[in-house]
Amino acid sequence: MFQETISFVSDGLKLAGVVTGPDDLKPGERRPGVIIMHGFGGHKDGPQQRWSSKQFAEWGYVCLRFDFRGCGESEGAKGLVKPDIQIADALNAIPVMLARADVDPDRLMYLGTSYGASVAVCAAARDPRIKAVIAQGGWGIGENMFRYLHNTPEKWARYTKMLEDSQRHFAATGTWPRAHRYDIVPIPEHLRGNIDGPSAFDFSVETAVEFRAFNPETEVARVAPRPLMLIHAAEDLVVPAEGSSELFRKAGKNAELFQLSGVDHFMFGEGETRVHHIVQDWLERYFPV
Repeated sequence: MFQETISFVSDGLKLAGVVTGPDDLKPGERRPGVIIMHGFGGHKDGPQQRWSSKQFAEWGYVCLRFDFRGCGESEGAKGLVKPDIQIADALNAIPVMLARADVDPDRLMYLGTSYGASVAVCAAARDPRIKAVIAQGGWGIGENMFRYLHNTPEKWARYTKMLEDSQRHFAATGTWPRAHRYDIVPIPEHLRGNIDGPSAFDFSVETAVEFRAFNPETEVARVAPRPLMLIHAAEDLVVPAEGSSELFRKAGKNAELFQLSGVDHFMFGEGETRVHHIVQDWLERYFPV
């Protein structure tokens, strides 16, 4: 496959990206395009994003993976992650791909993992230029997501106290306190190897406040009738499998839900051949090269 390092502007900020594609492109040939988005505080070169770019290029697609603002190598306030600004980044990636001579402007899709899956759903709901969506490990109702993560009375009380104290601090000072990523989104220790060095670990608590109120289920129906693949680990310990079920229940025509046992939240980066076959079969049906 070929690979190009690029950058593009989103709301005045320079975002870092990488374009990959098949090496058998003929002059003037256009292929379907895929915009790949990472999870909470992640980056474009995480295991899931690298797998998606490489595998989709091998299947014949031209892919753009990029760092959301404030993440990885992109500009923006570090540790400020808010749904509306990441949705804006996803929308601002569209003209980058449409301007490419090797991308079919009528065949562009989103692929998002974890938080990026929920962003992909909302951005596609707002822009008909996206013709299909793959959302792996996302959520539909923020309140449900965080009650699952902080799943005892003591943990929930500690979490909500952090949010309430931080909101009072912001009202008094105009600044938000900071929190470690695992105080916002806990991840079991045996899965933390998927959160590598370039990932962000320090966040504004405004992120946690915004996430709790982030409900992509209210927008998912507007993706239809475009194809939507929702795929989730049945025993996901990071984002509950119910997150994709919430989306599926509100989605319209051409939505499909896959829940897999024996995989985890980071399934796209772990060489699981069942995942590869399921994704490839879905693409051949709904978004073929």
